[in-house]
Amino acid sequence: MIRKKIFGSLQAEKFKHRSNEIKRIEALSDAVFAFSVSLLVASLEVPQTFEELQVILKGAVPFFATVSLIFLFWYQQYVFFRHYALNDFITILLNLAYLAVILFYVYPLKFLFSILLSSWTGMDLFPKATEKGLTVLLPDDFPQLVILFSAGYIVIWLLLYFMHKRALHATKDPVLNHYEIEYTRKEKRGALWNALIGLLSLLLAVAGVEWLGGICYLLIPLLLLINNNIFRQRVKKHKR
Repeated sequence: MIRKKIFGSLQAEKFKHRSNEIKRIEALSDAVFAFSVSLLVASLEVPQTFEELQVILKGAVPFFATVSLIFLFWYQQYVFFRHYALNDFITILLNLAYLAVILFYVYPLKFLFSILLSSWTGMDLFPKATEKGLTVLLPDDFPQLVILFSAGYIVIWLLLYFMHKRALHATKDPVLNHYEIEYTRKEKRGALWNALIGLLSLLLAVAGVEWLGGICYLLIPLLLLINNNIFRQRVKKHKR
């Protein structure tokens, strides 16, 4: 019900929505995503002084960046089940793996965003470590952090790739029309390209040029534009 009210206007009109009711696997998914955000909220301690409040406010950017990324992956999953209404064993397994990876990466994501913001702005987002004289991240550890992020990024998009690949062959009610087939191929292609970006970043980090691995992610908007252009051209070609 909440999903309908929030996203009803964002649904693609040309794509038939084969599911109008929330299935149990979707209800579980919503609970997992909500728990992921709850973990982030739980990590915020109630400030005892104004100084502690300032520390929490400094961490607002990493917090909202992490929540935004979780929301993006939730929305990808929401659209998938609205479009295809799949509830078979393979799709359930892929979705459970998808949820498990996202749940595992909640804290690593926030840590990465905090490290990046701290290095760019000079803000101390790790006051407890600073107070104890601990080094938050050694220079030799940064490649491992990039590898960790890239590995999770690869797995998430590969799972979305296989879910859309499954949709191309498993949707029976009714079978997909040409527009829906091209749309699904676009989503599958985009997921694969995102996974390849993560793989390239991981390989560069392993090779010791992790800074270049980070720049790889700037290619994502360009790939999205190319992917959408391919989709539009194929749809137009079919209409002719």
